[in-house]
Amino acid sequence: MADERSNGGIHRDDFIEVDGFSFYSGESRALEDISMKIPEREITAMIGPSGCGKSTLLRLLAGLERPQSGTVLINGDMVNAVPAAKRCLSMVFQSYALFPHLSVGENIAFGMKVRGVPRRERERKADEAIEMMALRGLERRKPSVLSGGQRLRVALARAVVAGNPLCVMDDPLSNLDAKLRHAVRRDIKSLQRRLALTIVYVTHDQTEAMSLSDRVVLMNAGRVEQIATPQQLYDRP
Repeated sequence: MADERSNGGIHRDDFIEVDGFSFYSGESRALEDISMKIPEREITAMIGPSGCGKSTLLRLLAGLERPQSGTVLINGDMVNAVPAAKRCLSMVFQSYALFPHLSVGENIAFGMKVRGVPRRERERKADEAIEMMALRGLERRKPSVLSGGQRLRVALARAVVAGNPLCVMDDPLSNLDAKLRHAVRRDIKSLQRRLALTIVYVTHDQTEAMSLSDRVVLMNAGRVEQIATPQQLYDRP
């Protein structure tokens, strides 16, 4: 199993460390003895056939599920018992989870409002995110009148204003057509580089995983088969 620790000659520290994760769903084992390290400031894609456990692993990392065994460290801190809301991470899911009764601007600022961020700061950060994600002019529109790509950009903008160093994404492009997926992949990569984010990205699309990520976690039947850069995975699967 490859475990390259550099990218362009720059050393990357491990931001997430998983040791011995196992997870049961009913009587079946969804994940078995998963151990892996995810470097900071990179995009790590998890790919594999349907039912292989990649989304379950993402939910465990995010704190939405609890493993039956094993530990997870994020930025050096063990977070097994830490709820999702306190793991200092942002989430972008396939459904985008936007509030239908709120405008684009209100959706972006909602999390900051709940956390008690002052109004002026909320407005400033939301405005910066709107500009960054090319949503200018859509601030007052409701999600129902937006395209799929626009709704995804709202979800990304909401993740940006949270200011968290880690973002987990579960197949966010699956509802978009091929041309739009290609464009949004560029947006995500640009966003990651600009903000130096650590992104853990689940996808079923091989092209997406190979073109977007700095390294790929290949999963099958609840196990990690290989961890490698896209080039290594292509050359020596």
